[in-house]
Amino acid sequence: MTSDRGELTNPQRRLPDLALPRAPGGEPCPLRPPGRRSPVLVLVHGAGCAACVEYVARLEAEAGPIEEWDGRPLVVAPEDLARAGGLGRRTGLPVLADPERRLGAALSVGPPAVVVADRWGEVHEVHEAGEEHRFPEPDAVVSWLRYLAIQCPECQGEAF
Repeated sequence: MTSDRGELTNPQRRLPDLALPRAPGGEPCPLRPPGRRSPVLVLVHGAGCAACVEYVARLEAEAGPIEEWDGRPLVVAPEDLARAGGLGRRTGLPVLADPERRLGAALSVGPPAVVVADRWGEVHEVHEAGEEHRFPEPDAVVSWLRYLAIQCPECQGEAF
């Protein structure tokens, strides 16, 4: 009998190595950028969903603490570039178009949801908001980012 200890003790979920077009211009934006920023992905129903747009505005209001703890919020809309661009013009957060829903398929999650990953792309939190749009409070997102920012390098395998 063989087993992979890693699968048994810590099954990892990673962000896909994916670059989605940023609305409204279409330039590719990688989900896992180089550097030390932790992606916070907000999967929304689209520019026409009032509850999703309201949550994006609430998260945008916390941009200072999110950036302070090295967070990188990205809004992912399951629409083409033109429709996602409508949301992109209304928010200060980057909006990415994902009409093929490649991100959701790779993570087995659908909108509305919030995904918090560390700088290496390892997913630490997936919060599916459901039909009721019960998104996590923005301060809970900041708490996750704080936790990820203060992880000791020795525990993460960076120090030898």
